[in-house]
Amino acid sequence: MKLYDNVILGCLTVVTFFGASNSDETESVMKLLWDLINPGTDSSIERKDSLAILTVMISAWSFLLFTIDGWRLSHKNWQGAITYFSNILDSNDEALCAAACEALALVFEFNCMEKFSSKTKDSNKELKDNIIKQLRSRLSETGNERISSQDPRTGFNSASATLDFLEAGFV
Repeated sequence: MKLYDNVILGCLTVVTFFGASNSDETESVMKLLWDLINPGTDSSIERKDSLAILTVMISAWSFLLFTIDGWRLSHKNWQGAITYFSNILDSNDEALCAAACEALALVFEFNCMEKFSSKTKDSNKELKDNIIKQLRSRLSETGNERISSQDPRTGFNSASATLDFLEAGFV
């Protein structure tokens, strides 16, 4: 990972956090990040980024999402985000999986699934149940639910915390 890529993404996020005068400005930066995170099939963007850069982009996107009122988000920009992040849960990269877990937890906390899923309202429950199954599977791979996906620097376990949040029924 090139250090300046990480620094540039961090600067973009901080400048947006402090400099955006409304949620539309914040969402436009989130859209830019989303287009880099998940380039569509019709996109001219080619994925050459390392997993570390992808992790930073997802974390930056999640941070900015946290700053916006969920009801102000556009319906068209984030369709398929839940599916994209749930696919990342199968990654062998712990940091990438942690970033996806945190993004999913935020999306579910907003409780406006129709903005992040291309599924119907009835299938959102099924989508949540599938994510819970994925997280349980990921956590049980090591045989110790509190160690898998643990951040070595902080000891925080995103997968376990996300699973606890989803199972608690806050969504």
